Amino acid sequence: MALLLLLGTNEAQGTIYEIKIVKEKERQGAPSQLIIYKVKKGDTLYGILRKFHIPPIYLNKVVKINKLKNPNLIYVGQRLKLPVGKDSQGKTKSSPERYLIPSVKVVGGKVENEGVFFLGEKKIDYRETPKVEIGGKKFIVDLSKSLDEETRKALGDLGIEIIDGKKLKELIEEQIAGNFLDIKKNGKIILGLNDILTYHYDYMGYNKLSGQLTIINLKPDTPCGLLGLLRSYGIEVLQPKAPHLDIKKEGKGELKILPGEGLDKLNSLVEILLGEKGKVNELGLELPKSKIYVVYDYVDPEERVKLELSGYKVAVLSGNFLADVEKLLEIVPLANKRINLILYEPPLSKDKNFRSKLEIKGLLVSTGKKEWFLVDALDKPEEIPYLLERGINLIIY
Repeated sequence: MALLLLLGTNEAQGTIYEIKIVKEKERQGAPSQLIIYKVKKGDTLYGILRKFHIPPIYLNKVVKINKLKNPNLIYVGQRLKLPVGKDSQGKTKSSPERYLIPSVKVVGGKVENEGVFFLGEKKIDYRETPKVEIGGKKFIVDLSKSLDEETRKALGDLGIEIIDGKKLKELIEEQIAGNFLDIKKNGKIILGLNDILTYHYDYMGYNKLSGQLTIINLKPDTPCGLLGLLRSYGIEVLQPKAPHLDIKKEGKGELKILPGEGLDKLNSLVEILLGEKGKVNELGLELPKSKIYVVYDYVDPEERVKLELSGYKVAVLSGNFLADVEKLLEIVPLANKRINLILYEPPLSKDKNFRSKLEIKGLLVSTGKKEWFLVDALDKPEEIPYLLERGINLIIY
């Protein structure tokens, strides 16, 4: 649950020429050096990444470098190795406003983020000072204030405007205002009845051409599955492209939908959890291998005692599937508890920093080898691919 950094720049006259592509070492904002960070009280892993401007797409790398068994559990005083790019003074090169560059494409603009622009003896690297076109005009975005006065003057003489991150954001907002109606900024929406999705947006409005309710985000931190879920509520999301955003963060989850009714359904669940196929008969569900009998409530008490005397553990059906499952799992026993599953985007963000939070009530069952999340139904079928994308092993009964 992730952000990508891209760059771009402009053109001129006389002894001026432009090289569109420069084949040098690949540079996509990837951190290049390791530093050691000591965890402080209140830190989360995602918060630490934000502090050092490390894109969340490197979350898996940080977990692997530090051999973290559970990225949600870090402790005060723990020393973490962090991959960051540094300049000669030890400060990170990443400008906090650099995330705006890919947003130019979201609002219909263009970005040039590879190559070099030569102005006499001056060289302008598009990866450091991006070239963008927005609203029909071209600009050089000097986020790091690396252009000297002489270069600025020369570009000004050519009619090329140099802007900073603040001005770029104003231009992006002008484009949004020109294409959407009833714009709301930095708000949140709450969707769903039983499964609650809380989503924070940068901008939201109605597309002037299509009338479609649209969210415009400046950061690419909403994964594919969640985009599909929002679409099911009639909301389109525009955000910068992030090729690495949908990498399996927790691994691909598994889906099981229990067939049949009553004991047949319970039998299917037992087979998934225990790997044992039971037998349904006139008394109920028999599990010979586990020596368990799930009997109907009308079965004579004396018959239940006989089963117990013959070595069976007996559970009586209540008519409530979830309650019957919990009774059965207590006998097995398998660890289980009713929980509110909460998925944050970006992962580990929580508190005020999250883009979205999806909360679903269900039963969590651990078999030792695998954890399953058991639910009776979901508000939207589009929740299924999102849950699987986030590594949830899902059983729908």
